[in-house]
Amino acid sequence: MPTFSFKTAPSEAKSIRAAARAKGLSVSEYLRRTTLPRAAGKRLARATLKPGRVVIQGSADAPVLTSADVASALYD
Repeated sequence: MPTFSFKTAPSEAKSIRAAARAKGLSVSEYLRRTTLPRAAGKRLARATLKPGRVVIQGSADAPVLTSADVASALYD
């Protein structure tokens, strides 16, 4: 993968890092997203899922699956 490097003033570097941090992105990903055009119909993937976020929601009457249930199922 090609690597780019460029010179910037310390205050500019600080601003770029702060902006990337505020969006929860690496500096590389922040620069890619802010400089490259977004392809039509293509959604950008999120950097990470936050703990506790519901990814798949079951029906209201479905039993709750706990970490202990998963650990027990994977034990064998």
